[in-house]
Amino acid sequence: MRKLLYSTTIKNIFWGGNWVRFVVFGAFSKTVGHLPSEAIIRALDLECQMLKDDLEHNRLDLDEDASSILYFSQFIKMVKNGQAVRRARFLPLDHLEFYRETIVKLIQANELPASAMDQFQNAFPAS
Repeated sequence: MRKLLYSTTIKNIFWGGNWVRFVVFGAFSKTVGHLPSEAIIRALDLECQMLKDDLEHNRLDLDEDASSILYFSQFIKMVKNGQAVRRARFLPLDHLEFYRETIVKLIQANELPASAMDQFQNAFPAS
């Protein structure tokens, strides 16, 4: 019997008595990239809730894709709440490009302050 559970970033397939996990940043970025700007922050919150649940229940290892999405979501929350954002960590270059595009959309929709891009560049320097 095969059971399929799916979120935008994780495909968990129960196959032959074992969980097989695939974390796909591409699926996440494609989904978020096609959302209206007003829905992006809520979608990030929901995705992170699913990631955290999967981590808590050992359905996911904290790999580069999952940690990248969690770091980005935390950054967005901090900027939106006016909190100081400190230098975080290096993220994959393709993730940085997508996150920059997302921040531009959020600034243009007045979901984030104009300073968000400078804060992002300081928090997540390109390697």
